[in-house]
Amino acid sequence: MNGGFPEFCQSNLPLIYGLYGLAFFVAGIVVALESGRNSQLRLTHALPFLAAFGITHGIHEWIEMFLLTATGTNLWLQALQGISIVLLAASFVLLIEFAVRLMRLLDEKYLPFRHATLLLTALYLVLLAAYRVAYFDGNEAPFWRFADIMARYTLGIPGAFLAAGAMLVQRRAFIREGYAQFSRDLIGAALAFAWYGIFQLIVPPAEFFPASHINTATFLNYTDIPVQLFRAIVGALGAIFIVRVLRVFETEYARRLERLNRERFETQERSAQELTVLFETCRILGASLDLNVLLHQAIEKIVTSVEPVVAGTVFLFDAREHAIVARAAYHRANAALPPDLSERARVQAQRAFETQALAYEPANAQSSVLALPLISGATPIGAISLTHAGAFSNLAVLQTLARQLVIAVENARLYERVQEKEELRGELLERVVAAQEEERKRLARELHDQTGQTLTGLAMGLHSVGAMVQTNPTLAAQRVQELERVSASAVDDLRQMIADLRPSQLDDLGLVPALREMANTLAARSQMQVEFVTNGPRRRLRAQLETILYRLAQEALNNAARHSKAQRVTMRLDFSAREIRLDIQDDGIGFALEQINAKTPRRAWGLLGMQERVMLAGGTLEIHSQPGSGARLTARIPLEPRPTLEPAPTALIPDTGFKISPG
Repeated sequence: MNGGFPEFCQSNLPLIYGLYGLAFFVAGIVVALESGRNSQLRLTHALPFLAAFGITHGIHEWIEMFLLTATGTNLWLQALQGISIVLLAASFVLLIEFAVRLMRLLDEKYLPFRHATLLLTALYLVLLAAYRVAYFDGNEAPFWRFADIMARYTLGIPGAFLAAGAMLVQRRAFIREGYAQFSRDLIGAALAFAWYGIFQLIVPPAEFFPASHINTATFLNYTDIPVQLFRAIVGALGAIFIVRVLRVFETEYARRLERLNRERFETQERSAQELTVLFETCRILGASLDLNVLLHQAIEKIVTSVEPVVAGTVFLFDAREHAIVARAAYHRANAALPPDLSERARVQAQRAFETQALAYEPANAQSSVLALPLISGATPIGAISLTHAGAFSNLAVLQTLARQLVIAVENARLYERVQEKEELRGELLERVVAAQEEERKRLARELHDQTGQTLTGLAMGLHSVGAMVQTNPTLAAQRVQELERVSASAVDDLRQMIADLRPSQLDDLGLVPALREMANTLAARSQMQVEFVTNGPRRRLRAQLETILYRLAQEALNNAARHSKAQRVTMRLDFSAREIRLDIQDDGIGFALEQINAKTPRRAWGLLGMQERVMLAGGTLEIHSQPGSGARLTARIPLEPRPTLEPAPTALIPDTGFKISPG
């Protein structure tokens, strides 16, 4: 070491440390930037630890460079030496975690290594603690030298060889995934890590083996070159190979972009075909609201437009038969169809309907059958069965057509319901007008027969009293008393008529007193026991809602008194924060629910009118009844008014729990 290159290296050792640290620090920064990529490669999830290793190890080497140039032995330099050793150990721990995590991500057989980082770190700390207890004499320098040596033995060497192994495992994964062009760079990185681990055996001289024989002093005697130079060269080569490996992300991005462009082109082609078929089919589906016409035209268009379909059948669920039934079918004129086609189509359609998924019959010598479910929301409404003579290349088109067919079927059914409801409303309006006229006739008749005659008699009596006042005052006074009773009776009759038209309690006192008065009046007039109870905090409601509830109760109680032959009626009014509930139950003879919607002269117009009132308030009406078991009516109306575009159906529920919806 008297001149030449060895002397140059020894005199420029701080520069070697600086370049050594720079190589690791720059590599760590590059890896950190690449680890933030949106990549599907598993390598991405382990790169942050490799980046942290490079940055931490680079800072450690720079501190070592500073310590070589510093003079003195003050406490600040001792603390800086301790920080350097901590960074060295931390960098090796990060390297171990990088290797272990990468191998676990790439192959499950390396799962037993998952605790390697923790175990090696624990071993290192135990050795430091043992040395501190057994040999520490107050001098920090031997302790830090021991910590440096043990960090390389217990953490650096295992971490380097684990990292080399991880590079080889990653090479196999890259070859499987089609990135074989990076295998040489991974081999180079593995060799660099392995040599880096070997050079970690060269530690500062110490009294214990192997540091007493294999150390920086003996290495320098044999090679005339400091080991730091070899470490710097190996570190720089490793950084170069790692950076070259990171180019895999650019290759992956290019492949993903190419795949996306290819898929987009294929999608555009399929979309063009779909749009052509969908346009024609949707034009047919929107041309009519008649369900039968719509289904026949739609299946004809599907069979004639989609290859290789030769026949098709549309099945819809029939609630009365509790099964799917064929509603429309079509086949090509020149198609040779097997004799059992209809049964095969029905079987596959039933499978698709029950499973709510595609049902496929494997191809035979002539044809195959494919069935697609027709699902509205989460409820299956039927299935479409298609017979084809070849393989489908445009299954997405059929699925889209099935969805469009569902929409068309729902629109047609909604149109039918709207037509029925409009017809029902027209009939209700006629009944309302007729009821108004009947009420006017009744009032006119009662005013003429009762109040009119009473007032006429009262006028004649007053005339006769005027003549008696002078001749017979005693008789005149008696006649006046009789006339007072007649006038009081007339006033009572008028008040009753007014109460029947619009009870004053409803406007003055509110719904609860008006219903209680109605219950008391009905109990007094009939032989029934009428019980009225309330629940919840009572309060005044908006006038329209109180009127609706009052008329509902009036109609229900009148029906119970006239038709049910009930002995007891219970009326319950429940107030809650969001809704008002009216529940009326009797123990009468009940009725068959079918008569509510049956178009007969005895149709239940009163119940239908009640449904209309509840619908206008945005609420729901439930009717429970069965012949011989009484009846129960429950109305739920929200307290906050809201517009109602489609009337809520009345739930007609017999005691068995079976629900029937009108229309």
